[in-house]
Amino acid sequence: MKKLSKLLYSNKFFALLMLLMQIAAFIAIFIWISDYSKVLMGFTTLLSAVMIIYEVNRTEETTFKMTWITLISIIPIFGVLFYLFTRTGTISYSINDDYNKAQEVNKKYLTENEEVMKNIALTDKLEGAFAGYLSRYGGSPAYSDTAVQYYPIGERMYEDMKRELAKAEKFIFMEFFIINSTSRMWHEILEILKQKARQGVEVRLIYDAMGCLTTLPRHYNELLERYGIKCHVFSPIVPLISTHQNNRDHRKIIVIDGDVAFSGGINLADEYINEKERFGHWKDTGFMLRGDAVAGFTSMFLDMWNVYEENIEDGGEYITASEKTPVSANGFVIPFGDTPLDDMYIGKRAYIHNLDNAMDYVYIMTPYLVIDDEMYESMKYAAQRGVDVKIIMPHIPDKPYAFYLARTYYKELIKAGIEIYEYTPGFVHAKMSISDGHRAIVGTINHDYRSLYLHYECAAYMLDVPAIIDIERDFKDTIEKSQKITLEDIRHFNIFTRLIGHITRLVAPLL
Repeated sequence: MKKLSKLLYSNKFFALLMLLMQIAAFIAIFIWISDYSKVLMGFTTLLSAVMIIYEVNRTEETTFKMTWITLISIIPIFGVLFYLFTRTGTISYSINDDYNKAQEVNKKYLTENEEVMKNIALTDKLEGAFAGYLSRYGGSPAYSDTAVQYYPIGERMYEDMKRELAKAEKFIFMEFFIINSTSRMWHEILEILKQKARQGVEVRLIYDAMGCLTTLPRHYNELLERYGIKCHVFSPIVPLISTHQNNRDHRKIIVIDGDVAFSGGINLADEYINEKERFGHWKDTGFMLRGDAVAGFTSMFLDMWNVYEENIEDGGEYITASEKTPVSANGFVIPFGDTPLDDMYIGKRAYIHNLDNAMDYVYIMTPYLVIDDEMYESMKYAAQRGVDVKIIMPHIPDKPYAFYLARTYYKELIKAGIEIYEYTPGFVHAKMSISDGHRAIVGTINHDYRSLYLHYECAAYMLDVPAIIDIERDFKDTIEKSQKITLEDIRHFNIFTRLIGHITRLVAPLL
């Protein structure tokens, strides 16, 4: 029943319904209403033309435009209905407006430190300019004096999460895409949260309604409230409106007392710590920050929390809490968020910045590889300049159609000089990019359209922090457990799955 519920709320279900309507229309034209077929065809042609002209003039990424134009041109009834279904919802726009208003309220607590910006520019002028970009559009300035602990596997991060949660004295903020109420991972964390709430610690939790549709009971937030845990459900499910295409909260954030922050790919379910095997060994990554940059993640959480508050809360007390526990550390950290509907695509810009400014290497780990022309050209150009570009993908996928789609890019990328590896023990859920031992991005952002364009995401941009050595070591260790994909391997891929991948690529931005 849970899988059925998820299917009924997915854009795939409504796409199927609309496709059936298209087929019914064709049948009607040729059987029942042949006398009026010219009128009907003329109407659909005119409607398609109007929708195509409208889409061409939108400010939008080109691949999205081409996908919609193709669908509307080839199967107009389906294309127009599906376009209207995914484009006309008001919920996402309302959430985004509230989020932007919340950002404005707390922006005064995230002022740029001129000394930090000056030091970044002295290290690298391009990085100084990019730090300014992230500050203005990513919602958080650059910070020094921040210690970074990198986790190459979910199990290690989980133990530190529990330890730090147990030490909380003032507040705990948590924001997750997936929480599984039957998992040992969540059960142990929930017991800590309940205990802390009883001790008077302020505990707040946000979880995504769609991400938790099959993993949490209905009205689970009400149960948590009875435990003393304040809870918001991001974008609650509304029949015929709430689909996977709508903008979901894909972030994973924990902030404790303003002292530490956790983020990365790790959700609160047992597969993320290899307590439960779903797709072989689960390879994930994350990090813990201690110091000034914690303020960036505190602010991101409060911005999302305020979306569902009647009165926007001034979060100065929480955001500035990190200043009370000074840390001395080398390098710079820029926490940043990415939101849909603002046409900024911060996560994409960060990944491309890593590619375009690399001199020696760029290493990427991602569970999904569904890239647009701009990302492909940046990867290709980096390789053609002699940069060593390596990508690690899963060998055992969680979503077969996404895996088959990703494999359609392999041939193009390998011919461009990029090395692709598949993690043979299982599934890679890590989201990271590192270049030249100088800069790194770790967070929740996949290399696919959904993360880069449609979801609320977060990450940390790291510059010259000691943990970059650990990130590079982890990548090289993972390579040792992975199979390098060659053009000969591609020729031996199953013909049926290759066909599925190429067909799916037609609508890749909508999946």
